[in-house]
Amino acid sequence: MLGVFAVLFCTMNKAILRIQKLKSPVAVRRSMLHAFREQDTPNADPALTQNNTHIGPQNAAEAIQQFNTALPEGKIRKNAVWAVEYLITASPEAMASKDRAAQDAYFGDALAWLHDKHGVDNVVYAGIHRDETTPHMYAYAVPKDERGKLNCRAFFGEKDALSKMQTHFVERVGHKHALERGVEGSKAHHTNIRQYYGRVNAATPKTRDIDVPEGKWFESKQTYGERVAQTVLDQLAPEVLILRAKAQQTDLALQKAKVAEQAKTLAQMQLQRGESRLRTEQKITQDKMEKAKELINIVVKGGEPLLKLQEEIKRQHQKNRDRSR
Repeated sequence: MLGVFAVLFCTMNKAILRIQKLKSPVAVRRSMLHAFREQDTPNADPALTQNNTHIGPQNAAEAIQQFNTALPEGKIRKNAVWAVEYLITASPEAMASKDRAAQDAYFGDALAWLHDKHGVDNVVYAGIHRDETTPHMYAYAVPKDERGKLNCRAFFGEKDALSKMQTHFVERVGHKHALERGVEGSKAHHTNIRQYYGRVNAATPKTRDIDVPEGKWFESKQTYGERVAQTVLDQLAPEVLILRAKAQQTDLALQKAKVAEQAKTLAQMQLQRGESRLRTEQKITQDKMEKAKELINIVVKGGEPLLKLQEEIKRQHQKNRDRSR
């Protein structure tokens, strides 16, 4: 029974590799605007966007130009896949356990794997997002075959092609970074952005009553225990997903608060330095004004103080001339 619970609550360091087929230049442009944060991105933190990394093109216009350059000459089929968008990351726990250097090493090896798969010139852009909950890499590849023609089927037309690709990626890249493959053939569904934020905004679930099945005749204790555990897990699964999404969003909020506090501290330090400079300049100005007043009084009164001042000025001028020789 405990083993069944462990399946739900025990986390693995899993490599994550997903693709999206982009079937028009408009779809490519829209995706690249998102990648470069040149359009509204609700799930990204603007305060952390400066930590993102762009490999190659530095803006959407440059990336689209690179994409157009990689396209084959001639007419392109109406049903062609113009680009394949890759998302490469790892389970949140695995990415959180890696420092910046380890994350960069993983993404670097993943990019090399893409270059081997599609060719360096056909991987038109790659970037690393660190302004969302889990760091991840985006990459865009023009799926040209050995003849130089757009042919996505050459890469993904085979049966179980995606599954085989994920296995190959983990063997070549994931294992090097202590990452494992997800359960092969699993019926698990990926969560899209709308589903994720629906869970974030959902009310925090209350403790619910759990229906426990009755035992059956001639059923062993182990079988009954596993059946009870599975039933409990099935009933708790929606609540667990909501709580997990809220925990991730809370972590992002804490990161935002930390950045805001650092910015506040920096602003206070700058203000203090500015006030200190202002006080120093005010003191210097005040001293100059006092000396100016003394000179004015001497000139107005005339007599012996003025003669002494004139002599002092002459001596100072003579010293300056002697130094310049």
